[in-house]
Amino acid sequence: MDIELIKSLSKYPFASNVELYDSTELKQNKTCKEKCKEKDCLNLLDSDQNKSEYICSKGYNNILIIVDDIKFILNGLIYKDNKTIPLGRKDVRKEHIVNKTDVFIFISKIEEIEKHLVNRINENTEKNFSMFHDFKTSMSIFYSCTQDIINKLPGNSFLEKLENSDDAYKDLYNSLDLITSQLGMIDVIINPRSISFGTKRSINMYRLFEKIKILFGHLSTKKQDINIKLSSEVYVNDCLCYESIEFIPLILLDNALKYSVPGSDIEIKFEHHYGVLKVIVKNIGPLVSDEDAPYIFDKFYRSEAGKKFSKEGIGMGLWIAQEILKAHNSELHYHKNPNSIGSNGLNIFEFELPI
Repeated sequence: MDIELIKSLSKYPFASNVELYDSTELKQNKTCKEKCKEKDCLNLLDSDQNKSEYICSKGYNNILIIVDDIKFILNGLIYKDNKTIPLGRKDVRKEHIVNKTDVFIFISKIEEIEKHLVNRINENTEKNFSMFHDFKTSMSIFYSCTQDIINKLPGNSFLEKLENSDDAYKDLYNSLDLITSQLGMIDVIINPRSISFGTKRSINMYRLFEKIKILFGHLSTKKQDINIKLSSEVYVNDCLCYESIEFIPLILLDNALKYSVPGSDIEIKFEHHYGVLKVIVKNIGPLVSDEDAPYIFDKFYRSEAGKKFSKEGIGMGLWIAQEILKAHNSELHYHKNPNSIGSNGLNIFEFELPI
């Protein structure tokens, strides 16, 4: 549920971020809109507790609502038992005097609408992506046939046969390996709970990134002359992870390639900090604005700058990556080089996993 939809549904005026919005039935309280400099009601946005309440410096009642990670505050209200507002001010703010019970009924309706929207989105997602299951099966057969062809080439092992084969074979095999890996994310899109399926096992993040670097190698050099650099000043220990962690290198490198300027480098670095592995991915490309930064991990979100730079993508990759890392009690963070000038600059994504 986004702010525009909340505006069309809300029975009460509300605040989100630093903006105050009128509702469909009631304008913002004049005190809040014109006379309040503190705007201390916005402190509620720091809370993660749905329905948190607060009486502001002007004496009004405010309540926080959280739906689908969107936070907004019903602000400038006067509950009938409110004794913090002078009677004279109440007399000229009669339309803002409300029953607390009605407010909670309204919140319940918003929550029900949100549940309905989520269910409809999930149903449509499943319908739209179900066709890819057949394509995924066909691609697996194609991939298996390519492996059979390479296995018939001279050599003692599959890797030796592949390494000694013609570049066309290598590009074909790596492309199919990459596509097969990407199609695996369909299951996560349709059923995010699959992120935590199976049992955790020891996985080496360096080797995962190394594999995906090889798969992307021919694309990065042929399409945009981009060099992928993988380095570590320390030995990278294994991390205990679900199998879904294997999508993280795929998503981050795909994102970096998609939004890198031609002729630049993508750098992947590994660091150890007190039993924690830190992974850092850097690229030169369009910078994420301060306004867009809070939303880049939202499902289907693409910034205007990103759309102008690349037509590829639907805004799912970073959302999937964030959901996978949350299942591992971690989080993906973005920041940019503060010294960058202009629309392009250094973008940095990083996350940590316990060793």
